Parts: sequence; C-alpha cells; structure tokens
Amino acid sequence: MAELQGPLPEAVDAPTVQEATPGILAITSPDGSSIWNIDMALGTLTSWKKSAFPGEELMTEPITIDFYRALTDNDAGGRFGHNWRNRRLHETKHHVRQIRWEIQRAGLIVEVLGRVAPPVLAWGADTNVKYTFSTHGVCIRARICPRGPLLPETFARIGLTLGLKNVDRVRWFGRGPGESYCDKKMAQSIGTWDSQVDDLFFDYEFPQDSGNRTDIRWVEFVGKKEENGKPERLMRARFGDLDGASFSALHYTTKDLDEAMHPFELHKRKREDTIVKLDWVHHGLGTGSCGPATLPAYELKTNRVFDFEVLLD
Repeated sequence: MAELQGPLPEAVDAPTVQEATPGILAITSPDGSSIWNIDMALGTLTSWKKSAFPGEELMTEPITIDFYRALTDNDAGGRFGHNWRNRRLHETKHHVRQIRWEIQRAGLIVEVLGRVAPPVLAWGADTNVKYTFSTHGVCIRARICPRGPLLPETFARIGLTLGLKNVDRVRWFGRGPGESYCDKKMAQSIGTWDSQVDDLFFDYEFPQDSGNRTDIRWVEFVGKKEENGKPERLMRARFGDLDGASFSALHYTTKDLDEAMHPFELHKRKREDTIVKLDWVHHGLGTGSCGPATLPAYELKTNRVFDFEVLLD
C-alpha cells in the first residue's frame, strides 16, 4: 500500500508540495520554473511543466525503470535473448510498496520503495528510488537488488524509459556521431555531438534495437521553439563521471521494434513524440547471430546490487 508521510517542515528555498488531485503529488520548484507530478499509484514522475513553455506538458510517457531492450539479431541468435524472453524480462512492471517524503537540505525528497517483476515467475528486483526536487532540477537515485528463483542470468540494460514531446534535436557529450554499445564503440570518437532525432535511428533491414550512444556524460533534448534566437532546451540528463552511461531517442517503442518484422511495418508505427532511454549500464551486443555470444566482460550480470543516479533539469 502506498503511503504518504508528512507534514512538511518549514524550509528555506524548498519546493512546495500539495496533493493536487487524489493520488497526485504536485511539486513546484522554489523559483517556480518547474512543476512536477508524482503519481502515487505508479510511484513515478508522470508530468513536468516548465514556465518556459506555458501550459505545455513535456512528458508523454512516465519515467519507468527498465531492464529490457528490443532484441537485436545477435541477442535473438544467442542464449541471452532466449533467456530474457523465457524469463519474461520484456513483461516486467513496477509495483509500489511505499511512498514517503520529507524536506532536507538538498530539497524535497520523495522516496519510492517498490518491486520490478514480470507478471509470472518468482524473481523480481527490489527498488529504492529517491527523487530529490530542488532549484537545480530533479536528481533520481536508484538502488536495485535483483533476486529470486529463475532470475535472468543477465539484464539487457538498467535505466529509465520516458516519453518527451516536441523534441527536434539532441546534443550530447560522449561517443558519436554513430551508434555505439559497450562492445561496439571504438569506431566512434568522444566529443560533443548534435543530431536530429530521425538521424539517431538506424533503419536495419530487420527491425531491432538501434541508435544507442554510450560513454556519455550529458545529453540535451532540444525543442523547435526558439528563445532569443536559440532553440529551447526541453530537458537535460547528466550522469556525472559514470562510465558506460548511454542514451537513445527514437520515434518507436521497444514493443514497436520487437513486433515489426519488416521496415515498412515499423514505419507505420512511427510516433510524434520521442521515446527516450537513459541507461546507467547495458549488456553488450556480441556476435550471436553468426559467431560467439557477448564476451563475459560485457555481460550485465544480475548477481549484484546496483546503485546509480542521474540529474534531470
């Protein structure tokens, strides 16, 4: 049962919070530039409005913790893809156990205790996600503990998935300009890159996961609206000095990529919004379709506890 704890103590320069509607926690930044909504039933951030875009909702899909990617030819041709599907990694959902919040020096902290698990089988991942709201944005810290019978040998990725509205371009510092994964990246240089969303997608002959960029420090999602002659930044994600952080930004969901058998089928599903993945770590590609599976050094093993954070502003 989700639980809301309070009341809030007095604090200097702290966000304000109120229950806007039953089950929705509305949080306003100290300077009034951002309004966030936490859905207490889902236990996640579902809405973000900025004063720079009056009346506009930036998010089209709530932030979710995600362990799966659309299968690549290599995944499907090797043991890892079979294990992910067999253990229902693609069907996991987040379940809320408790929500509590308080004001601290860092800002307003909303702590969500939950579990990510498939609808069948006994394995799951206990999650402790802390959202810290402040003038600087929202910092998301996640502690993830996979456990239980029939736990997948590896995860495809560990990160966040969300939808953003009106994204035109993406800028980032990391590997580029082409796609890269932890074991497919040396042909891509480290630098600052800029691309339209459509150009981030690689249209493989058989639809599959694509467009990942790895070893990033930050990524910005830029809209079409201009402020003082410059495109307005919708959202930025900063990973600090974390090695192996990744992002992708496509007009397709994971389900779209998994279910389409041909490019023309996939193109019919193209969305107007942008599905963004912000990954702390990901599993390598390997060469399972025609050679060895992913090497052990690039496997995302599930036999440990994971602690990560990202700052969104």
